[in-house]
Amino acid sequence: MIELIHVTKRFGDAVAVDDVSLSVGKGELCVLVGTSGCGKSTTLRMINRLIEHSDGEIHLDGQPVREFREEVLRRRIGYVIQSTGLFPHWTVERNIGLVPRLLKWPASRIRERVEELMALLDLSMEEFAGKYPSQLSGGQAQRVGVARALAADPEILLMDEPFGALDPITRESLQDELARLQARLHKTLVFVTHDMDEALRLADRLVVMRQGRIVQQGHPIELLREPADEFVESLLGGEDRGLKEAALLPVSERMAPLGPRLVAKERVAQHATLREALSIMLWRHVERLAVVDDDDIPIGELSLRRLVGARGHESSDS
Repeated sequence: MIELIHVTKRFGDAVAVDDVSLSVGKGELCVLVGTSGCGKSTTLRMINRLIEHSDGEIHLDGQPVREFREEVLRRRIGYVIQSTGLFPHWTVERNIGLVPRLLKWPASRIRERVEELMALLDLSMEEFAGKYPSQLSGGQAQRVGVARALAADPEILLMDEPFGALDPITRESLQDELARLQARLHKTLVFVTHDMDEALRLADRLVVMRQGRIVQQGHPIELLREPADEFVESLLGGEDRGLKEAALLPVSERMAPLGPRLVAKERVAQHATLREALSIMLWRHVERLAVVDDDDIPIGELSLRRLVGARGHESSDS
C-alpha cells in the first residue's frame, strides 16, 4: 500500500532522512521509533507530501505520490497529530464532517457518518456534537481528531505522536481504542512515537530509525529477541527486554493443559499477558495460577517455571 524507495530528504546541507526504503502492506500497523531528530516524523510527512522528498520515490498503492494532486492525496490519507489540529471555533460535529463537506457529500450522509464515528469512538452525539474543542478533555479531543481523520473512510491513516501530550491513564485507554479500531477497520496505518512501550504494544511492524536511516525493522518480538546492535538493544529497554516481551505474549501461549487436579487457587485470564501473570504471582506470593476462559472456567495452569522458562513449551512442569 505504501512504498518508500531510496528516499532522502535534505534541508539545505542537512540530511534529515537518508536513503530510506520501506514497504507497508495493506492493513498493516507500522510504527516508526527512534530518538528525537532521527527522521521519523519527516518520513511520515513525506508520505502525504506535507514535506516533499528530495530523492527517491514514494508510491501509494503502486502510484507515485507526486502524480496525485496534493488536495486529492491528503483527502485519501487520514492524518492525526499530537495537538489534534481541531478548529477551535467549530463544533465537534462540524470538525468531524470537514473532509466529507470538502468532498461535497450530501448533508444527510455527512450527518450519518458523524454519528457512526462518534458512536465508534465512544462519544455521545447528544453530549458532544455541539461542544467546542475548548470544552473537551485531552482524551476526548484526541478521539475527535481520530474521528475526523476517518471521516471520509481513507485507506491510509498517518499518526504523528497522537497520544504524546496525554496523561498515562488516558494514553493507555486510547491505545486500547486504537487497537480495537484497527482490528475492526484494518486501515494501513503508519504511527510515529518516542514511547517504546506504546510502539511495542501497537505495532505489527516496528521500524527503528537513527540519524535518518532505518537500523532495523520487523515484528516487535523479533527485535526484542535479536536486536541488530547496541543502539537498538538500548532503545528497546536493554536488560528490561524480557519484561517487554512478556507484555506482548498471552498467558495461553505458556500455560499447561488442565490436569486431573487443579492445584492453583489464584486465577488469571487466558488473554492476559505473561507480564500481568507474573505481577499476580508476585502480589499474591504464589508460583501457580489457574488459567480461566471468558466464562471464568479453568482451562489450564501456568507455573512460574513455565512463565520464565524456555520460549518453547516445556515437556514437563515438575
